[in-house]
Amino acid sequence: MENNTSLIKELKHRAARIRCMSMKSTSEAGSGHPTSCLSVADILSVLFFKVMKYDPKNPASNANDRLVLSKGHAAPALYAAWAEAGYMKEEDVYTLRKMNSDIEGHPMPCLPFVDVATGSLGQGLSVGLGVSIFQSSVLKGDQRTYVILGDGELAEGSVWESFSLAAKLKTENLVAIIDVNRLGQSRETMHGHDLTSYAKKIEAFGWEAYVIDGHNISEIIQAFEKALKVHGKPACIIAKTFKGKGVSFMENSDGWHGKPLKKGDELQKALLEVEPDLMKSPPAPAISVPQQPKVKVTFDKKTPVVLPKILPPFEDGKSFATRQAVGKALVALGESDSRVWVIDGDTGNSTYADEFGVKFPERFVECYIAEQNMAGISAGLASRGAIPFAVTFGAFWSRAFDQIRMAALSGLNVKILGTHAGISIGEDGPSQMALEDLASFRTLQNSAVYYPSDAISAYYCILNLAAHNGPGYVRLSRMATPMLYKKDEVFPAGGLKVLNKCDSPKLTVITSGVIIHEALKAIKSAGSDSQVQLVDLYCLKPFPKEEIRKLISKSNGAVAVFEEHAPEGGIGEAVMSAAAGEIKKMTHVAVNKVPRSGTPNELLDSFGLSSEKIAATIKSLI
Repeated sequence: MENNTSLIKELKHRAARIRCMSMKSTSEAGSGHPTSCLSVADILSVLFFKVMKYDPKNPASNANDRLVLSKGHAAPALYAAWAEAGYMKEEDVYTLRKMNSDIEGHPMPCLPFVDVATGSLGQGLSVGLGVSIFQSSVLKGDQRTYVILGDGELAEGSVWESFSLAAKLKTENLVAIIDVNRLGQSRETMHGHDLTSYAKKIEAFGWEAYVIDGHNISEIIQAFEKALKVHGKPACIIAKTFKGKGVSFMENSDGWHGKPLKKGDELQKALLEVEPDLMKSPPAPAISVPQQPKVKVTFDKKTPVVLPKILPPFEDGKSFATRQAVGKALVALGESDSRVWVIDGDTGNSTYADEFGVKFPERFVECYIAEQNMAGISAGLASRGAIPFAVTFGAFWSRAFDQIRMAALSGLNVKILGTHAGISIGEDGPSQMALEDLASFRTLQNSAVYYPSDAISAYYCILNLAAHNGPGYVRLSRMATPMLYKKDEVFPAGGLKVLNKCDSPKLTVITSGVIIHEALKAIKSAGSDSQVQLVDLYCLKPFPKEEIRKLISKSNGAVAVFEEHAPEGGIGEAVMSAAAGEIKKMTHVAVNKVPRSGTPNELLDSFGLSSEKIAATIKSLI
């Protein structure tokens, strides 16, 4: 790259324009983070108008280099850069934070240049890693991913999960830029302006690191030139910057985080300090438009998944755990649709996700024990059109829920499978028992939540999740149980199954998973076949509200729910919410205290969920 006086003058102009628009838009909004925008303006100028290859008329194109603004509170600077590039009008930038404007307080994917929502800090590098994996594995071109991080978010452990795996995968098309402006929200960041400490950490993880003055245009250009020549590892540019750079009364000063300039004299004073870098007759932006990817891809996020027509390959008359459907369903999906990927957390030999890895190693990412990174990588892959299934024990997804939440806010097809749910896992004890997972995943916008009760229904529920346009979760069990359904049974989204039908039931029993089998035995042993209708609620979202209401009405409002989940947010509360007005008497048996290690039968019995205890409860109710 050439580095001359006219180029530097132009890039300073672009940076000044980004600063001016950032200050004016946040001032107009009456909120925002202008000082965080000013610190990153020079880096954005070099990225947008010297380094990145992209078509400003088509920001969503797979041919483009991608940029993830992990420090999402600097969104006004990102919007300003795209306006300066010609994608949007400057007046659009000034609709920042206004209702019904796509120019939101933090970046959202309603804008085609935003891949995943950012703003919850510490997630952008995982997302960028997922995007870079897609570029190298699917596009097979020269596309790169750039991630801009703030120094404050480097206190998040998820960032280091990403640094670690990116080095392991040798993602040489990934470049991280750390905007080290020293000041966090309430105090100085962990290392302040000690850039050497950051460099030592990052190099220890196996990255190439460059320490620069983040306001020296020439140094920024040279750093990117070096980073783009790195092979066999990712590169990181560590830039010393100042919050509020360019405005004397804000620069490197406490008390300005998240504080816009007041309209009038204060704003005008700040703008006057930046204006000397503005050119009277700036040239048109010289943007490098990329070549199309070497491999033609049809990863349209709106195209429905191609579902396999293969029946679940489980032998009749044998018992299987629902988790054993994972490998079979994912391999079938992988064979029918090349967009399907699997992200593993070093549990593939227990979740059966390894079967996909053996069949499709090029679409299998081993993240090791790093669930937050798993979710972030899945979001990055999904943002480019892949359909990732992230698989580990259900209990472990709680630590990654924020990443999952952000993927859901982004409307991405991130599919989560959680195995070993509930107390029926037995001796491993309470730390391994997912008891709050249904409650969590039911809250996600546009999510689907399934809880199958045998291997066949589990197979079809996983396929259902693949077909769902949005995020979702399938809860799976460890214990082997008999088959309940024929191989060609249909399990529509928002459905349920009635396993024990009665003409005039006295009680409706609702449950799912392992407990269905206990309930079936209980009904038979209690001799209540003609008095109790048993509902397999395999789909909790979308919830089969009308069907549930009709069934409860049929038993004159008498209902009992049994579940190996916490009382809050699981099957019971879903039923109570949907059937309010129909329920006259409800019994709810759930895991209402911390379990202990024990055999599955001992644990089920201790919580009233064994067939013997369920039978006793049913007898008392009818």
